[in-house]
Amino acid sequence: MTHSRPLLALATALLLGAPACAATPAATAPATTAPPAAAAPGPIPVYTLDGPGGLKPTDVEWHAESRTFFVSTFNQGALFQGRLDDPRTPAFLQAQPGQTADSMRVAGGRIYVCAGIEAQIRVYDIATRQRTGTFEVGSGGHVIDAEVTGTGDVYVTDAMLPMLWHLTPDQVAAGSGTAQGIPVTPEIPIHGDTNLFGIVALNDHRLVVGHRADGQLYRIDLDDSGGRTIVPITGAAVPLAGGIALDGERLVVTDGAGLTVLALDDDARTATVIDQIRDPAFHDTTSVAVADDRYLVVSFDTRTPDTVVSVAARR
Repeated sequence: MTHSRPLLALATALLLGAPACAATPAATAPATTAPPAAAAPGPIPVYTLDGPGGLKPTDVEWHAESRTFFVSTFNQGALFQGRLDDPRTPAFLQAQPGQTADSMRVAGGRIYVCAGIEAQIRVYDIATRQRTGTFEVGSGGHVIDAEVTGTGDVYVTDAMLPMLWHLTPDQVAAGSGTAQGIPVTPEIPIHGDTNLFGIVALNDHRLVVGHRADGQLYRIDLDDSGGRTIVPITGAAVPLAGGIALDGERLVVTDGAGLTVLALDDDARTATVIDQIRDPAFHDTTSVAVADDRYLVVSFDTRTPDTVVSVAARR
């Protein structure tokens, strides 16, 4: 697959055409105590998922409390958990035939899984590994990425519908309900089935989202009454913008070929490209996490095995 082909098209093809994989056994160690680490001198450049292969990693998240990272997979929605000093990344949650996971967010002792074309958000307790919530979005939606603010509010992007989805802390605690849709048009144009992908929160009321089709970044300000103000971030666009991670005051954005690092001005109205990171192991990069002084990167590509690539952070 070339870098110009949208992630959504590949995701749909994989769901419809991939052979069923055997269920991946769940890891038995407690979530907050990662599997035994194999000693390794210095950073490990590649982490391999300990599964049957062909699961297609989609997202990676750093969990500072346990000093581990989590990886979601598209085919059958299995989750994996690894350490920075161990090249082996064991299973954390079993694969389930028919399930998908386009991305996830780890926050407040929970994992929030965006189940793509299932138009569903699933929530799991990290300590017990049990599902604690299932939430539906609008019919025809394709949920892509989630962010959890300090208040416990959850915001989710949609690649197809002109909506940003919102779950309140009360809904998350209750474990069920329908996500509230926050319209993003007319400020954000809708281009077929490849629209909003990555999302990060700069604070409890300010988000940054990326548009996959045209690379435009947007600042979204939310108020307590449910209103929103959306403005384009000028100065830089990131073609094929996918996952977004916040590294201090910088944005790290996957761009298909690697990573683009951006500096935002104080008001998050202007962005400046300060670096681009390329690596031979990168193929259609779609997700990134900041883990100490490393960037963990997922490539969603049929040529790439089920791995996560680690490169030095640029600061």
